[in-house]
Amino acid sequence: MQQFVNLSFMQSDGMSRQQGALYATFESLNRVAEDSQTNDAVDASDLTGQYTTVVATTLDDRIPETESQWICPQDVPAEHDPFNRCVEEIAKFTRSYRAALEAPCLVPTYEKIGPLIPYQMGDFIPMKSENEGEMRFKVSDWGEPGVMMLDHANMSDFPAGNEIKPEHYGRVNYYMNMLNQGNPLFLWRERFVEARTALQREGKYGTAVTLSNTASEVLLDSLLAILYWESGKKPEEVAEFFTEGRLARRVKSNFSELLGGNWSLDGSGPVANWFHKCYRLRHRVVHGGYSPTRLEAQTAIDATHSLSVYCWDRLAAKKKKFPRTVLMVLAEEGLRKRGKWCHFMRSFMRDVAPVEPSWQDASLAWRNDMYDALLSGD
Repeated sequence: MQQFVNLSFMQSDGMSRQQGALYATFESLNRVAEDSQTNDAVDASDLTGQYTTVVATTLDDRIPETESQWICPQDVPAEHDPFNRCVEEIAKFTRSYRAALEAPCLVPTYEKIGPLIPYQMGDFIPMKSENEGEMRFKVSDWGEPGVMMLDHANMSDFPAGNEIKPEHYGRVNYYMNMLNQGNPLFLWRERFVEARTALQREGKYGTAVTLSNTASEVLLDSLLAILYWESGKKPEEVAEFFTEGRLARRVKSNFSELLGGNWSLDGSGPVANWFHKCYRLRHRVVHGGYSPTRLEAQTAIDATHSLSVYCWDRLAAKKKKFPRTVLMVLAEEGLRKRGKWCHFMRSFMRDVAPVEPSWQDASLAWRNDMYDALLSGD
């Protein structure tokens, strides 16, 4: 009885996000043109929003001791949290409705709702309907209404990032150059940011897991290619290592050989943790149709980040073996952060780097030749 949820669906009309955005656009145009016109003349009646509001009713059976075990309120299991229970039941209904009628609607999750949720407490009497086939509540007394603010960043009308300041220009230009060059190390970071966005703003837990794993695969293969380039290996000599479906094998053998450290997929450590919490979970999501929880998605993202930190730490430890890769990937800032900036690296950057052809161009050309050899079967 404590897990019972009653759902009522109600249709409403109101201002849509597109309608509000249109008014904001015209306001901006008026500012640019220094015009005192108002938006009253703008006819946006066709952009009226149509909303489905779900009134979900359940029993408040929260136990403070249980809730305190979780860091985020959305991670509290549905059986211990009335709001999460309602969201879960709405999601189940929506998934069933979507599958039955092939409706292209979004499945609500905690991060997709809100951020402000009206609620009302009351005294309820559970009862069965006349045919005893359904359960319902009889309200004996309503309390005062309130508003609950959810703990997420999905506020579409607010900026998603920090304001750009003068000290950020150099960093943005650095990544712009990587993007223009087609540097795969830019792509890994982009996929990682997309994974966090999918979790924190969109509430797409499965997408967050797959993007996390994509980010990690791009990171690992890109780093491995650059290491082989600086090692002087010919592209056709190592092309078979990059065969699709052999990432786990590459991680276990090739990285250990080049960077040292613990690259085992069993036991503990950042690599094993990534393999079990992200890589294998992604296979369950993609090939098994598994729907991960928010906590599993967050764990996959954290595991990918820890893997990247481990890669950079191992690379910094091998700075004298791969100074070009270190300067391209970590640069002086990354080495100083790890206490690895030394006389050797200062001299290499001052005396060797300026007289050699572009490392970025050379490593990318090597990578393209390697994939050409892989695809041709040579």
